[in-house]
Amino acid sequence: MKKNEFIVGLGEELELSHTLTEDTDLKSMEEWDSMASMLLIGYVSNETGVTITSDDLKEITTVNSLLEKIGMDKFE
Repeated sequence: MKKNEFIVGLGEELELSHTLTEDTDLKSMEEWDSMASMLLIGYVSNETGVTITSDDLKEITTVNSLLEKIGMDKFE
């Protein structure tokens, strides 16, 4: 999967009205709440096979930091 496809899919999964970029600060989004974090964990697992924990979420701030946590080798 390409990074851009993953980012677009994540935005759709979170039902965002705006477009995500690598620089988007996830936690500052109006839509960010506990449900959004659970959706993110499920989406990452389904699309990449990587398990993101609640401890991981504490370290993740931007979409780019999420991609780095997943591992850039998972993307084309």
